[in-house]
Amino acid sequence: MKLVTAILRPHRVADVRAALTTFGIHGMTISQASGYGMEVWRTSSYRGRRFHDESVSNVRMEVVVDDADAEDIVNVILSSAASTASGAGKIWITPVVSLTRVRTGERGMDAI
Repeated sequence: MKLVTAILRPHRVADVRAALTTFGIHGMTISQASGYGMEVWRTSSYRGRRFHDESVSNVRMEVVVDDADAEDIVNVILSSAASTASGAGKIWITPVVSLTRVRTGERGMDAI
């Protein structure tokens, strides 16, 4: 099993979620994330004061899939979230050693 994690801009989440659902993925974890990469920090103003915004709001999407589907999932995310803008996101794959469904005690691929 593999954990596919994607950090994306918030306005891309609906498209990625729809594409993953079409592919057959019906469960995922979506959470708010913030951080920064190589993009230039932005200057913003709040109540008349200017400040440097050192982090960018993003969304973290995580999906556990079969080993054979991991690269296909990455391609689905890439095609539905594609952008040429700096800071468009990252995707990575991590091995999953064990997975257990809490409600039923099912393990491995049966727990997905």
